[in-house]
Amino acid sequence: MLGVYTAQLQSRIDSLTQQAEGASAAQEQLAQAQAQNAQLQEKLASAMAPAQGMKTGEAVKLSPATQDIVAQGLATIVIDSKGTHLVVQAEKLPVLEGNQAFQVWLIKGDTPKNAGTFLSQDGTGAVYYTLDSANDYDTVAITLEPDALGDQPRGTMILAAKIKTS
Repeated sequence: MLGVYTAQLQSRIDSLTQQAEGASAAQEQLAQAQAQNAQLQEKLASAMAPAQGMKTGEAVKLSPATQDIVAQGLATIVIDSKGTHLVVQAEKLPVLEGNQAFQVWLIKGDTPKNAGTFLSQDGTGAVYYTLDSANDYDTVAITLEPDALGDQPRGTMILAAKIKTS
């Protein structure tokens, strides 16, 4: 009887040891999750904080693409604690009809990248875009598009200028 009782006790000890090991692993996972959460909270706080030390880089006047266009604009590179940004402002833009929208394009060689879409109000509009530091673009352009959904220019170029984003 003593042997049976000893075997039962050993079985219980083994079971409790496994439970303790499982709890230890769970505590380790919890500690890792809490550390990851703290890192994400720091990143979120940094992202939500106002930018610091803003300075203006290059600013270029956007020129009409054809002589019959009266629109004008300005593209400005802005650098702050959160990165390098492009601010594009335009005025005297053509009136939009239906689903039309204006899109801003950053162009490197022959490759355009969509930098944002805007709808004008009283002929005025703007876009703010954070630049990817790995790319340097040579042209910024605004096109009048049939809708706001294009990932390639499909419409008429309205304004453009040469820029240096590097």
